[in-house]
Amino acid sequence: MEINLSWDLFVIVFFAVIIAYSFIIGRSQTLKIIIATYIAILAADGIGNLVERYLMGDKPLVNVLHLTNNDSSLIITKIFIFVLVIVLISTRGKFTINMDKTGSSSMNLILNMAYGILSAGLITSTILIYTSGASLVQESSVIMNEAVMQMYRTSHMVQLMINNYNVWFSLPAITFVISSFIGEEA
Repeated sequence: MEINLSWDLFVIVFFAVIIAYSFIIGRSQTLKIIIATYIAILAADGIGNLVERYLMGDKPLVNVLHLTNNDSSLIITKIFIFVLVIVLISTRGKFTINMDKTGSSSMNLILNMAYGILSAGLITSTILIYTSGASLVQESSVIMNEAVMQMYRTSHMVQLMINNYNVWFSLPAITFVISSFIGEEA
């Protein structure tokens, strides 16, 4: 059996790792990660836009990081802030989510799997959008740099994630609202 390394394989493995981790930490913690991801998207875009406006005009950040391209330093900054905020809120956030289990173990399994898939999709699509140089907060068309364009051309999964990032962005919230009506009332 021959395994070719591709971006499709990378996206599939990334999804599998996040889904497996979701089963390990449970539905409540997965929801905490999804909420942290939404906050991280806002923080990364906001801080990234401030960095672009105030620090990259005279290129001090570019000189410190020894990067030659403003776009590269902005992409790295946004991804770094995105991941950092998710980790900080998920591990140190002073809030808890208490999702009561539904009466059915199969429904619990389905919801846990759904939240794992949605978490993976939200995180993966956000990283791909940031890597392309676009923003999730500002209305813009996806502006792809050459590296992302090459991934986009060769990977069906990358195309799926980038073309449908609005779906990946909104589906976790919609699923949370719908699943809030499932279960027993206290």
